[in-house]
Amino acid sequence: MFNEDVVRHYQEFLDYRRQARSADEYKPVTDSEWSEFEEHFDRRKVELGGCTRPYGSGCQHEHACLRCPMLAITPKMLPRLDEIEDDLTARRARAEHEAWLGEVEGIDLTLTFFRQKRDETRRLARVAPDELGIPVVAAPL
Repeated sequence: MFNEDVVRHYQEFLDYRRQARSADEYKPVTDSEWSEFEEHFDRRKVELGGCTRPYGSGCQHEHACLRCPMLAITPKMLPRLDEIEDDLTARRARAEHEAWLGEVEGIDLTLTFFRQKRDETRRLARVAPDELGIPVVAAPL
């Protein structure tokens, strides 16, 4: 399920682009183009959910997903977030004990983003609609 704002902004962008170009410039989509488009979204699936960055764009955060604003965490992964927090906390304690100040700073930054994402996911899990599936149209009688 896509974030409603992302879909709305993308549709507005498409409408704007269509108005700026002549109809002659549009051509039918080839099978290979469509496959590439679908694969883009398959490659955006990560352990905790999905990356919502635009089609054709690279990962500017070098796959540091917990720090990335484009990561949309799936609510069913909330228990996994507890494991990740425990690991980060243990890593931070060791880094502090070893006086790895740069590591402590990096983990603190990751924990800040992590906790924001977890809070957002919990909030959305409370208000997210139920998955209704794809409707089936019965054959006419």
